[in-house]
Amino acid sequence: MGLFDFFSRGSKSKGKTESDPRCDHYSFAHVVLREAAFENPTKCVTSLAATDGKEYLTELWNDVVETCKQHNQPAELTLDDILIHKLRVGPFPCTILEMPAPHFATEAFFVALILTVDITDQSQNMTNGSVRFLTLENGEPNEEEVQTVLGEWSAEGNHSNLGPGPYPDLSEFVTRITDMVSQPSLPE
Repeated sequence: MGLFDFFSRGSKSKGKTESDPRCDHYSFAHVVLREAAFENPTKCVTSLAATDGKEYLTELWNDVVETCKQHNQPAELTLDDILIHKLRVGPFPCTILEMPAPHFATEAFFVALILTVDITDQSQNMTNGSVRFLTLENGEPNEEEVQTVLGEWSAEGNHSNLGPGPYPDLSEFVTRITDMVSQPSLPE
């Protein structure tokens, strides 16, 4: 189910329910940012990591606002609510976007864009890199403890649930994704 299907289902019934994710939170983390990342991985990761990363973020955010308008949903978050962290995950450049605290299941705590170019290898061409798009999402509500889910999106728009995630702390998320990226891939 795509974003438009997700928000359209509410408009066909009684509108947005109390358990549906917020349009701006969901569409930014799961649709607009994902599409930009897979369309041009190097541009997306490096633009967000640049000193003027907010300028690129503004371009993406305008798409979010338009999407929410089309679905008669409010866009309540602001760009100042999103923090950008620049780091390396192993030898790979990584930009992590820290989202405002999620209120509903599927809203993200963090989104990691890992450019799969080993920057320690001078022979690699950074413009040929692909991206891994990982999310740490709010799980089903639980009064006893925070439930998180680790997810990964593909370029085709498929979402994989990678199981329970770590506590929603930046360092714990970085540790988990570093472990994931460090594991050898299985042959296809």
